[in-house]
Amino acid sequence: MLRAVWETLFGLVVDDGSLAIGIVIALAIAWVAARSIGDATGWLLLVMLIGLVVANLYAAGRKARRHLAI
Repeated sequence: MLRAVWETLFGLVVDDGSLAIGIVIALAIAWVAARSIGDATGWLLLVMLIGLVVANLYAAGRKARRHLAI
């Protein structure tokens, strides 16, 4: 029981950590791109963040499926 709780908490920290790093990278890319594409930077940032959320949901779904299979 404690092992399952530990694995869940660790998974949340690692998954959220990778999401946070992705957000910081997306913001850095948008900041650099703002100089060249101007007003379209907001759309670029939106697309990158939606991609990050979808990728995180996909990874969480795969992880949940693995835990259900065990």
